[in-house]
Amino acid sequence: MNHKEIAASLFKKTLESVNPVKLIPKKVDWNPDTSVLTISGRELEVEKDTRIYILGSGKASASMAAALESILGDRIHDGMVISTPAPLHSTQKITLLNGSHPYPDRKSLEATERFINFIHSIPSGSIVLNLISGGTSALLCKPADGISEADLTGVYKLLVASGAAIDQINTVRKAISDVKGGKLLKHLQHVQLIDLIISDVPNDDTRDIGSGPTIPQEISPGKAMDILISYKLWEDLPKTVKSHIKKGVEKEKSEGRIRTADIEQHQTYIISSARIVAEETAERFKAEGFRVNLDNSPWSGPIDQFEGHIMNSVFDEINSATVPTAFIFYGECTVDVQGEGKGGRNQELALRIAKRLKGAERELIFLSAGTDGIDGPTDAAGAVVDHQTAEKAIRKGVDPDAYLKNSDSYNFFKKTSGHIITGPTGNNVMDLQFFIIP
Repeated sequence: MNHKEIAASLFKKTLESVNPVKLIPKKVDWNPDTSVLTISGRELEVEKDTRIYILGSGKASASMAAALESILGDRIHDGMVISTPAPLHSTQKITLLNGSHPYPDRKSLEATERFINFIHSIPSGSIVLNLISGGTSALLCKPADGISEADLTGVYKLLVASGAAIDQINTVRKAISDVKGGKLLKHLQHVQLIDLIISDVPNDDTRDIGSGPTIPQEISPGKAMDILISYKLWEDLPKTVKSHIKKGVEKEKSEGRIRTADIEQHQTYIISSARIVAEETAERFKAEGFRVNLDNSPWSGPIDQFEGHIMNSVFDEINSATVPTAFIFYGECTVDVQGEGKGGRNQELALRIAKRLKGAERELIFLSAGTDGIDGPTDAAGAVVDHQTAEKAIRKGVDPDAYLKNSDSYNFFKKTSGHIITGPTGNNVMDLQFFIIP
């Protein structure tokens, strides 16, 4: 097995070890003899006549729901989660609804309406375990009054292609939504709510994981407008969206920022995150005999800055390392999409690094892939490259620069090899990057 194959293999093994079906039993325990539910070490005694319901949304929600069914069994009275089509795990008592991702459409909106109606059917005093993971922003989606499905989808597409950071994107999403930014809480006033969250955002800010549907927070149409103007998106917005934001700005000026209200009995737990996955990866590399350098914090920012950060981090070691060395990075960079090509941030980052490695005198390997198994609108999780990738491509008549200019990294790797293909993983904790010096 060569080092590119080793990198791909370690990535896939890490995904298996942090799959929600395996992870949640380490975080959640149910003792049927004492009727005690333990979550991350905190105990909750459940009365015999108290019903337990499961709610959820996100790419990992079906896997999380399946794990809870195996733990709680018949103690679950009912449940409903919104996941992506064809989830990896099925459930017996919890209804799986399909939404759309990365952009909401009729499926997401109809699933959300059904989801809200289901919430209203839950008896007062019930315990609700609410499963949130990345992808919720598109899957759990109800536009503010007056904004159509088509207009909402259009805004999502503009934001994703703009290069804006996730917190900026979510600031806008919350301003035009009727469920994001804690607004779902108005439907949950009658229950005891426990959020179980898999984080896919930098610094694990619960306000931004899935746009924080059950996290009380400030909503600022004014900030949303500033972001849209700064990224030159305002003039391209549908009239309904402009009108809604303008009304919000006027209300904000006269009444102050909107703050969504919490409910009386509400607990929130982050049970997995990119940091946990990165640390698991580091242990796997150590077991393979590598000296490991784990980046201190998740990356969030433009792709060109992340590219520079990676190369600056490894620069001193490229020529001086005398033992196998692995650098591990994690997070999600942003891409200002150019041209009409096909790809995602991981494939583009891998192609950019491939160009940087061209001409290196020793073997160097770089991998970037998404833990959800999906990189942009493609069937690839990401790609792996080495110091010869760019040169070999050029000899085949495949110019890396041309593919980067057209944001077409997917087709570059389709022609030259290097794709990481996992299929949807039922998980979502940001992206992982490995830089390996054998």
